[in-house]
Amino acid sequence: MAHNEQVKNLRVGLMPYLNSEVFYRNLPAERTVLVSLPPRAMAAAVERGELDAGPLPLAEVVRLGEMLRPVGDFCIATSGRVKSVLLLTKVPVGQLGGMPVAVTSHTATSIQLLRVLFAERWHVHPGSYVEINEPHEAKLIIGDEALRYRKDHPGYGHVYDLGEEWQSLTGLPFVFAVWAMRTGCEAQSSAGLASALERSINISLTQVDAISRERKTSYLTEAEVAEYVRSFTYRLGPEEYRAMDEFKARLSRLPAWRPALVRQV
Repeated sequence: MAHNEQVKNLRVGLMPYLNSEVFYRNLPAERTVLVSLPPRAMAAAVERGELDAGPLPLAEVVRLGEMLRPVGDFCIATSGRVKSVLLLTKVPVGQLGGMPVAVTSHTATSIQLLRVLFAERWHVHPGSYVEINEPHEAKLIIGDEALRYRKDHPGYGHVYDLGEEWQSLTGLPFVFAVWAMRTGCEAQSSAGLASALERSINISLTQVDAISRERKTSYLTEAEVAEYVRSFTYRLGPEEYRAMDEFKARLSRLPAWRPALVRQV
């Protein structure tokens, strides 16, 4: 059976962020059912059996363990500044001890990375993690929202790029998500999806100029879109595997905690 037949009717998570455009741009639409979900909701849908595969947050892949199998070696990773995972704070980060920090329920890996950085990079213990609409001294924003506010962030005098801070701490890139599939799906489906993804990524990376024209905004020029998309690594290499091991080790030293998840409707 051809690989494109093996991915037919797979329920695949669609990550609604610019850094994931290359996965889907040339993915055969008639072979998969794409479901748009933010990172944590996507992992939760896979856990419940409502979704088959997707670019799942690394922290949730670690948590779900043997419930998942990898889909090829595809990932969302960056070396240094990521530009779309930011801590905005009203005071220098060193002054956040005992203060409330707001996080979105959409995040999975980014909040755990933030916790690692507080503990091992900044040596600060926030008072609590709260909802975005609650009073706070700092907030974690991700995805296209972070791109919008990376330069203009009224009320927040300090901005910390978590990818850059992780590299300063470890000297390594950071892997935010990896493609994975429920183990209940047939192995042939994983191989078929991997083949389709490889083709889509390879073609999409030759179309970055077109992506830039289509995705430019009032806060992202064509050149900035192109630079952003090209700054990501979409395949795991030796450094990315090292980075994942380092993140798992550092995360394991912290008490287990996840923010409450607001179920998508």
